[in-house]
Amino acid sequence: MLQQLQKDFNGHLTQAIVDAQQLQSTLNLEYEYLKKNNLQAFQELQARKQHDVQTIQLFDALRNQFCTNAGIDREDKNFSHHLPLPDQAQWQQLLGLLKDCDKLHRTSDLFMRTKLESISKALETLELNSPMTSTNLYNNLGNSFKSNIGRSLYKA
Repeated sequence: MLQQLQKDFNGHLTQAIVDAQQLQSTLNLEYEYLKKNNLQAFQELQARKQHDVQTIQLFDALRNQFCTNAGIDREDKNFSHHLPLPDQAQWQQLLGLLKDCDKLHRTSDLFMRTKLESISKALETLELNSPMTSTNLYNNLGNSFKSNIGRSLYKA
């Protein structure tokens, strides 16, 4: 019975590696589209990304089922020790891929946040009638002071 469970899990693990590689490819594309400001392609890629993430979530459910059926604690940090040696290597490969995917996702997230912050600051600068519009200027001692040039131009 345990051998059959492990054989079934091996098939799921092999598929999960393929799915994680697909997710990694999708995340690489996503970052490239962000860098090139290709928002149309970025938006179209989101459905594929969502599907890729769902396949990884499905594998997690299958792993939990395997753990329950094999009497393994799902939270065991040494989960791979419950697998045959070839599967242990595949498990480590999957974990590496998922770490790479997490890093790629965080990189894209940071890139987007930085872009949005830049756009927000540019919009603030363009709002001439905003009381918050002021420019930091520096005197010859390096001390900063606010200039209300934006509001002055609005009154003109």
